[in-house]
Amino acid sequence: MRDSYGFLIGITGNSGCGQTTAAKYISKDCSGICSLDQIGHRLLNRKYVISELSDAFSRPEFNHMNGESIRNELRKIVLNDTKAYAVLNSVLHPRMIRWAACSARILRKSEGIWVLEGALICELGIHELLDYLIVVQDSEKRCISRVAARDNISFKDAAKRWEVQLPIENKLTMADEIVNNSGELDNMKEQILTIFQGIKKYLLN
Repeated sequence: MRDSYGFLIGITGNSGCGQTTAAKYISKDCSGICSLDQIGHRLLNRKYVISELSDAFSRPEFNHMNGESIRNELRKIVLNDTKAYAVLNSVLHPRMIRWAACSARILRKSEGIWVLEGALICELGIHELLDYLIVVQDSEKRCISRVAARDNISFKDAAKRWEVQLPIENKLTMADEIVNNSGELDNMKEQILTIFQGIKKYLLN
């Protein structure tokens, strides 16, 4: 591998585009995959984060709840309140960015190909820490329908997730490679595997 350093790949898109599925297709061939969503979930199990959220939302009961229960309550709070959503982001996003920066420094010293997947990679500016960015795209309607079915929420509520994310067109301009997920899953799998094999070939030269 070129200079024996860690190569960092991001796989992103908007909610429901299929970036998590795309990442799973290459899970056996890379050194490791991390989900940005999982990092956010882990933060909600940290006492100091829970305490800050409790104060920010004037919800002292958060201090006696587990992470999953807090996530459920936060979804209700921020769903129709842009100010509340901004408050939540002000607590979680800086910590997620610091985690990404720290992880990038560590992984660059570790030989291998490391993958981060998540819808908010570009929104948080984390794409600037990566060597390669793959954007998975599909139509807004199809993606919102997937999210509504997956999370058992209304189409309207699922659409609100797209409203707070960068337009997919913006993300496409940042991409090194684009995967189209408007057809069968096997087609998306073939695309991501072809891209990944190309990256491996480049690194071995």
